This record gives sequence, C-alpha cells and structure tokens, in this order.
Amino acid sequence: MNPNTIPLHDLVSLVVGVLGFIAACLSRSGRLPVWARKWLNRIGPERITDAIERAASIVELTPDQRRKQAVIYLQKLCIRELGFPVPASIANLLVEHTYQAWKRGRR
Repeated sequence: MNPNTIPLHDLVSLVVGVLGFIAACLSRSGRLPVWARKWLNRIGPERITDAIERAASIVELTPDQRRKQAVIYLQKLCIRELGFPVPASIANLLVEHTYQAWKRGRR
C-alpha cells in the first residue's frame, strides 16, 4: 500500500473523523461520569455547596483539611436529611467537582 495511492477524499474523511473524536473527548473533559451525575442529582448541588461553604468558614484548617471536612459534612448531611449514606469516594469526587465551580463563582 503506497500512501500516494490513497484517494484524497479518504484522507479528508479520516482527518475529519479524528478531529471530531478529539472534539468529543475535549467536550467531555469537565463532566462527571454518568454514575456520579446520578449521585449529584440525588443529593443536589446546593447541598454540596453548603458543605463546602461550611468547611471554608473554618479558618484554622488547611485547604486539604477543609476538603476532608466538606466530605464529612456532606456525608452527615445526606444521612440526616436524605436518609442514605454516601461513600467517601463519591462524596470526595462530588466535593471536588462542585468546589471548582464554587471557586470560579467566588472570583
């Protein structure tokens, strides 16, 4: 197979397909996976933001400690208000995701 014998329209189709794939991957980069969005919809972004703001109000904590405290607040809030526990890994992912939007909104 000689590259010179490949028709031009085939090369154009290949380039368009590759560019479309790259564009699709880039558009999904800031989104949560489907299973995490289900948790986010069940809990609600306002509850997660509330947990972040509560943890942010504790000035003597480091940023890492604030994140951990926000996860703890979110887990307790879900048990108390919604009646179901949230695994720490999922709570951490939701806090991180929501924190990025919360931080952009504060600027």
